Amino acid sequence: MSEVSSYGRRKTDIYKEIIVRDDGTKAVLFSTLDSLSRQAKNLGMLVDSSRSIMAERNLDLLLEKILVAVTNVMEADRSTLFLLDNDTQELWSRVAQGSQEIRIRLGEGISGFVAETGEVVNIPDAYNDPRFNPASDQKTGYKTKTILCCPVYNPQAEIIGAIQVLNKLDGSEFSNGDEQLLGAFASLAGISLANAKAYEELQNERDLLESRVIERTRDLDEAKKKSDELLLNILPIQVADELKSKGFSPPKRYEQVSVLFTDLKGFTNVAEKLEPEELINELDRCFTYFDEVIGRYNLEKIKTIGDSYMCAGGLPIANRSNPVEAVLAALEIQKFMEQTRDIKRSLGEDYWELRLGIHTGPLVAGVAGKKKFAYDIWGDTVNTASRLESSGAVGKVNISGETFRLVKDFFTCEYRGLVKAKNKGDIEMYFVLAIEPEFSVGGMGEVPNKHFFQKMSEL
Repeated sequence: MSEVSSYGRRKTDIYKEIIVRDDGTKAVLFSTLDSLSRQAKNLGMLVDSSRSIMAERNLDLLLEKILVAVTNVMEADRSTLFLLDNDTQELWSRVAQGSQEIRIRLGEGISGFVAETGEVVNIPDAYNDPRFNPASDQKTGYKTKTILCCPVYNPQAEIIGAIQVLNKLDGSEFSNGDEQLLGAFASLAGISLANAKAYEELQNERDLLESRVIERTRDLDEAKKKSDELLLNILPIQVADELKSKGFSPPKRYEQVSVLFTDLKGFTNVAEKLEPEELINELDRCFTYFDEVIGRYNLEKIKTIGDSYMCAGGLPIANRSNPVEAVLAALEIQKFMEQTRDIKRSLGEDYWELRLGIHTGPLVAGVAGKKKFAYDIWGDTVNTASRLESSGAVGKVNISGETFRLVKDFFTCEYRGLVKAKNKGDIEMYFVLAIEPEFSVGGMGEVPNKHFFQKMSEL
């Protein structure tokens, strides 16, 4: 009996939880075995949870996983993970079991105290601790009994929050072992949160970069679209594409092109009475309408020089119908000018009248020079068309004999004979009066009917 201490342990016993019998065998107390079994279980749960937690990169899912794991391993009723907002000096919980998002000022309450001091707080009776605020219990009807709260550090040893668990499920108090276990979870949470935050920042940076790339690509596409639109306002699309792909567009010869010239009679007299802005607006109104008309009749605008307007049909894609299309456009343009004249005359305003000439023949078309590209046409056909305009009459569509022979089946024309033209000698000319009755709607000679277009498609 002399070998037994006053506490019932033999002097040969190694630890109080392990008893050495007389025959040298060792025995473990049941309570100790149960405690060790629980610790091993908790350690296993900690290891299992750590795999899932360390693999999670989504911050919201990570917070949920941490809370679920902490609550289970700690055998607690509920848990809350608070994160520190350094800008507002507040603790906030995006996930709080049993309540909505919580915000607490640093230093206030249990979690605020832990996050400010870095101390582990183990409270056996919450209502006897002056730091505990019972307002949440009163609001929710929950009864907080025991609290264990541990600070959370990042890898730089800075406090970034606190983990708080409430009420052991068996009604006991949180033990020293629980403090150590929660501390291990807090370390795991700190590393995982730092990884998730870094990943989130990386994702945000990537998303920002992608949005900038998308925005920049959109800006470039928009700029390219505007550049292309501007280029197409200057050049035919086929020529523009050739310039973009090859860097040059060689001139091309065309055997049958109809060139249309217009000139405003009385332009100088009217211009003297208008302010510059009014003059430009009037010209813009006329030329914009001309643009719309020739676009419908497959003609290509070449250029304007002062009050003169020039376009051509049969290029840059050659066709056989261009003389007919040029005359149709000319009749519609003269009709527009006639209506404009009547309106301005009724208002007592000055007005312009239009001379218009068309000639059909061969020419060369293309882009000359390397700066300020302009699509242009050259050849005797162009000069002759200009003389047809200047030798014409206001309100009339004046065409050459060459053009007449190509359109005579479609239009009623008036022979003018040989008309002397400056630097060109005598030129055979005709006035186009109307569309042939059989090819016009209602036989009125103004609007082409389906037979007109059917015949034109056979050219």
